[in-house]
Parts: sequence; structure tokens; C-alpha cells
Amino acid sequence: MADACLIRRIDPLTEVALIAERMRLTLIEVLGHERGSTMYSQQWLADRVRWHLDEDECTGEVWVAESSDGEVMGHIIVRHEPSLGSRIGLISTVWVQPEHRRQGLASALVVRAEHWMVKHGLTHAATHTSATNWPLIRLFERHGFTVVLRDGEMVRLRRELGNSSELAEP
Repeated sequence: MADACLIRRIDPLTEVALIAERMRLTLIEVLGHERGSTMYSQQWLADRVRWHLDEDECTGEVWVAESSDGEVMGHIIVRHEPSLGSRIGLISTVWVQPEHRRQGLASALVVRAEHWMVKHGLTHAATHTSATNWPLIRLFERHGFTVVLRDGEMVRLRRELGNSSELAEP
């Protein structure tokens, strides 16, 4: 399935609300309905998507995985995250619709993010998630990430990036 999809930059005019809603679904899935649905307003989530696309505010990107019939099956949000170190990229969100999981889409999105990081001179990739989010932890472990920090309910996973010729093609 991942071979048949197109990974492209989101359309900031028509897809911000969709990505923000899927960010909410991620929170609900990982943290439970009560906590995940009230953590951030829908407006804050939409503003956060837009922030990743604003070159004056953030060195970041948002991509979607789109089927041949135009369905957005998943997305990934990535940015340079200087607060973690001068050359670290952060994958802040990965989401694949449940009916499209286990088909390689999340891996294809992670590979795209890693290529973007290398292109931007970043040497390490990181992500944060709930310590109980085993599907995401396993996904990142398959990509060479290891848990480097446990902080209460959260974990940080990280990996060193090689050069783009060492990474699988996106």
C-alpha cells in the first residue's frame, strides 16, 4: 500500500483542519477520550499545524500520505527542534487512519521525515510519546530509534541520522 501512495506537502488552504482533527484523534487514542479530547482546543491544533508551515516561525514540514483516489490516509509533522540540541529534528506527530495501518504508510512517512532532516543538516532525529504507546514505540525502534529518556508518562526516542545515501529512498 505504501508503494501506491503519494507523500506530499499538505495544502495549507484546505487540509489544516483535517490534520488538526487527526492530531486530536492521536491524543485521544494515546491518552484516552477524556484527557485527549480536552488537552488542546481545535483552534490551537490548527494554529500548530500552520506554525509548522510558517518559514518565519519554524523550520518544519507537514506531509500527507494520499491514496490514488485522493484520500488522505495519514500524515507526519516534523521540525528542527533546537531545544533538544542544535542539530536535532523532531517528529512531533505521525498518524495513519486505522483502516490503513500495518501497510507501511507510517514507515514511509518516517523515511520522508528522516530525508528532510538530513537535507536540513540535522544529525539526530527524535520523537516523544506516551510510555504506553507501544505501536509507535515499536515503529520507531524498527527505524533504529532507542528510548533515551523516560519522564513520568512520556518517553523520548532518538537516533543518529546518517547521510541521505544511507537512508532508504522515500
